[in-house]
Amino acid sequence: MNIVISAVTVETGSGSSIEQAAAAAERAIAEAGSTPEHIDALINTGVYRDSNMVEPAMSALIQQRVGIGLEYRSGDVPCLSFDLMNGACGVLNAIQVSQALLQGPTVHRVLVVSGDAHPSKSAEPREGFPITPVGAALLLEKSAGPSGFGELHISSTAEPPAPVGYVRLPEMGSTGRSTIVVDRTASTVEDLLHHAVSAASEALEVAAGERTVLICSRPTPDFPALLAERLGLPAEAVQAGAVEGDAHTSALPAAYLAARDSGKLADADIALFVAAGAGPTAAAIAYRLPPA
Repeated sequence: MNIVISAVTVETGSGSSIEQAAAAAERAIAEAGSTPEHIDALINTGVYRDSNMVEPAMSALIQQRVGIGLEYRSGDVPCLSFDLMNGACGVLNAIQVSQALLQGPTVHRVLVVSGDAHPSKSAEPREGFPITPVGAALLLEKSAGPSGFGELHISSTAEPPAPVGYVRLPEMGSTGRSTIVVDRTASTVEDLLHHAVSAASEALEVAAGERTVLICSRPTPDFPALLAERLGLPAEAVQAGAVEGDAHTSALPAAYLAARDSGKLADADIALFVAAGAGPTAAAIAYRLPPA
């Protein structure tokens, strides 16, 4: 039994991480020909939240917006929803957790959602905030065929990570719910590449000699091209998202969708998902594509 992507969607144009993630989730469910009551688990990987909200879990608010599991009848299996945050790598961690959940007899579909936005909920770029507000959704299902995700590979520093996104509590005054500091200077491009190459090389071992598309996050504009070069992949194998800038937790779904819509996946056997971000840390997983 393998795990495959049955739908992928991306939402832009709003400044709300919750609304964009929920809109992407609704479209993913519809595009898969399913309905909200058939979703058995929802995992939210977004980090930067509306109004710097801490409680409740964003997954619960997204679940409510989408209408998943809002009514319980005797004999129903409740939808499990929770937040799983690991920055840019969060979606890949969520896929790994989904692989475990889908081994169970009562779980058939897991919805992985992502979305980051400035806490002010402004759709316009904000000074000092390097992330483009984007929401995305991946609907994952069981499959009896040979297609599906392999093992997740992770590489990270052994040192405690430096804080990246935070609110300066002594200085926030009355604006704490609409401001945030994002400082990425603790990790260089070389740091990110080192860990991305390590994780991706391990994931690529299962794809030796096969046609591969690199589905990559974009912490810097030239990161995908630099990573492909170090992995020995041709430039035409690279696919970053069509969204301008860094889509952060939504970068990989956006890149996969762009590769699918451009026809790039039709000429490949493996989609190699690679994300790198704060820590520094990187994660990679190979996805054997379904037949075109």
